[in-house]
Amino acid sequence: MYTEFFELIEKPFSLSTSPRFLYLGEKHKEALAILRYGVMERQGFVLLTGEVGTGKTTMVRALLSSLNQNVKYVHLANPLLSPREFIAYLILSAFENKIHFKTKSEFLIAFEAFLTKVQQRNMHFLLVIDEAHKLSFDLLEEIRLLSNLETAEEKLISIFLVGQPELNERLSEPRCRPLLQRISVRYHIPPLDVKETKEYVMTRLKKAGSKRAEEIFPNKTIDAIHQYSEGYPRMINILADNSLLLGYSKGESEISPGMVKSCFQDLRLGGSEEKASGAKKGGSSEAGPKGGFLSAWWKWVAAALLIVGILAFLAVRYGDRILSGFVSASVQPTKPKAEMVREKVPVTENKPEDPAAPALIPSETMKQEPVVVEEVKAEVKQNKEVPSEPVLDRPIPPAVRAGPPEIRGEPAGQTIIVERGDTLGKLSGRVYGRTNDRVLDMIQKNNPAIKDPDLIIPGQKLIFPPIPDSPPP
Repeated sequence: MYTEFFELIEKPFSLSTSPRFLYLGEKHKEALAILRYGVMERQGFVLLTGEVGTGKTTMVRALLSSLNQNVKYVHLANPLLSPREFIAYLILSAFENKIHFKTKSEFLIAFEAFLTKVQQRNMHFLLVIDEAHKLSFDLLEEIRLLSNLETAEEKLISIFLVGQPELNERLSEPRCRPLLQRISVRYHIPPLDVKETKEYVMTRLKKAGSKRAEEIFPNKTIDAIHQYSEGYPRMINILADNSLLLGYSKGESEISPGMVKSCFQDLRLGGSEEKASGAKKGGSSEAGPKGGFLSAWWKWVAAALLIVGILAFLAVRYGDRILSGFVSASVQPTKPKAEMVREKVPVTENKPEDPAAPALIPSETMKQEPVVVEEVKAEVKQNKEVPSEPVLDRPIPPAVRAGPPEIRGEPAGQTIIVERGDTLGKLSGRVYGRTNDRVLDMIQKNNPAIKDPDLIIPGQKLIFPPIPDSPPP
């Protein structure tokens, strides 16, 4: 349709692999040279990989068209065969006749004899398998075993595996390790850069008969083609061909970047400009709800990893404190919810007890009043006057309770709630400032619940009566 409009002899960007439009950039020259080396040196296995549309099949056809009569080859373009079907295809292609073998061993004997004759005629046999990434593991093993056909000096057969990068993943499987170790030469075809993209487009236009190729596709349009095709020759052909058709329909002899962009969006079924810009940056975002699902999924994974990292940091830094607090809280005795203990902190210092003084008669300097302990209700009205001393909802450490209490009026008696670690002797010394048998007997008489002076229960309420004044000695 557009060939006459753009003064072309034929369509320059056809998807068929015509040898007339063969373009060999630096990367494709390297790929073709490696394939030729594998044939000349009679390598056992050669691996050629590349993304979709990089020109792998074009390289294979260029190689086969350049071989001389000394190389006999079989080209398998569709490897979706069973091992039995593969052997049948190989028999028909190699022997050029439909031969029926009763067993596989008969085929191997005949095929080895055939390869030996080819080698004796100073010829070489080449098996090329295209789309090799679709080979089953069973068929890969059959192909590997074919490479065992060799003489003491050289291989009787060379096998070229050509496929997409998935072939590398398949060969990396443990079951394919013997085959992977036999691959002596491998090459991966990368996409074209901007300079090679321009050379590719110009070469095909000129071979199609164009005399003004640079006017049809100026440099800015070439940049757009490379941006949206990402340098893959097949995608370049599709974009360039559709752009020429769009230019013909609009009556414009020069293709603009906008036309290339429009064709790209049409090929992507209404892709947005964000996808086009993503192609420019080299990023590939999946279209449709699948891409959105993956994006959201990764966000949730990142958030979960962040939370786990924060918790791990807190556990490492403050784990000991949290654990010690939990253990101490678990071993503390339970206390009634409706009561709290308030205790006056003593302000005077204890003086050593005079050994010469009577046991129960304190001197003027040593006479002290017991600690005032009150029971306070849990619910306190706001208008009630709060004492200046702090109200504690847990036992005061012994270091705070140490020391003599303030001198106050003689109370009728004091009530103490036993805490963990308290003994009757400790509480007597704390209240009266001394401990002896007489004082302990007096405390025990006022607390009939005490059966054993050495065994008191935490949380138990004990009454400490005032010591009666004794006459001086």
